Amino acid sequence: MQQNDDVPLYRYSSASLAPVPRTTFGSEQIRERQDLQRLLLNDLSILGDDLLAITEEYGAFKDSSRRIDILALDRRGNLVVIELKRTDDGGHMDLQSLRYAAMVSTMTLDHLVETYAEAHHVELEQAKLTLTDWIEEPLEELPNRVRIILVSADFSTEVTSTVLWLNDNYGTDIACFRLSPYRLGQELLVDLQQLIPLPEATDFQIQQRRKVTATAANRESGRDFTRYDLVLGQEIVTASSKQGAVKLAIMAAHRAGVDVDSIRAATRGHRWNAVHPQAGETVQEAFVREYPDSSPGNRWFDLHVHEGDIAWTTPRWGGADTETMLDALARASRGKLRIEWSKSDVGGRA
Repeated sequence: MQQNDDVPLYRYSSASLAPVPRTTFGSEQIRERQDLQRLLLNDLSILGDDLLAITEEYGAFKDSSRRIDILALDRRGNLVVIELKRTDDGGHMDLQSLRYAAMVSTMTLDHLVETYAEAHHVELEQAKLTLTDWIEEPLEELPNRVRIILVSADFSTEVTSTVLWLNDNYGTDIACFRLSPYRLGQELLVDLQQLIPLPEATDFQIQQRRKVTATAANRESGRDFTRYDLVLGQEIVTASSKQGAVKLAIMAAHRAGVDVDSIRAATRGHRWNAVHPQAGETVQEAFVREYPDSSPGNRWFDLHVHEGDIAWTTPRWGGADTETMLDALARASRGKLRIEWSKSDVGGRA
């Protein structure tokens, strides 16, 4: 599955489609850790919107000097090992990442909090609050399951074949992203493509895997992974997570003209924060500037709830209060927007 020069990136113009020459990170003097890893750590959303960076170069392993490039956490409380290579074959990152996943699978929730606090220079209580708000459902302890994400300039057939075999036969959750650099005059372009699982199959595969995993986990632990089907006016949403359901309902109510005070009253209004973005400043940047002692890692900055020059941001609601909030939002929206919800049959309590 290595890069084929017969499939280049093209620059469009009215006269022609001109191929953009591919380059290498090495020839562009782009380093693995200091450049690529740093940029990924600053914005993991390009690999998925359910990833929270815990730390980089994690190596608290007994009798081992190995280090995980980036350790992250997903919304379900699964640790995510992210390994990065700038080479064109991926090296032996498939085997390396499996070792890391096995080694980190014994991490406790308390140690995760300590690791996050140390890496982000925050107090333990703030770290615990950030992680608690990030995870969809309360956890007494971290699951044993560890996800793996491999990012490389390209992958050899040996690596991709191994990953496909592991995913299909042993239920591992390994994703491969190809990061290809192109030179366009003075600009360096980077093309990011998900190779495994194929993007068009990702949602289905994830849904099926989550259903099986959640059912087994619920039987053992009694944890609640209930998902929700929503009616928001003319829009129908299926199998939304608890946090996703509340977020979608808030945004739909605001778009329908429900006043902000009513929306806040339905969703713990005292924990909403008003920010005042300056010209060219994002809501998150304004929050960091106006609330320097608060962590931005556990909040929604893309609600698009505005009042004049005020932009509102909230913690990521959900958990045990999901249904209470959905009912309150439905009442607040009465006459302007129809909000209805029901429990989905995907990922519910066993």
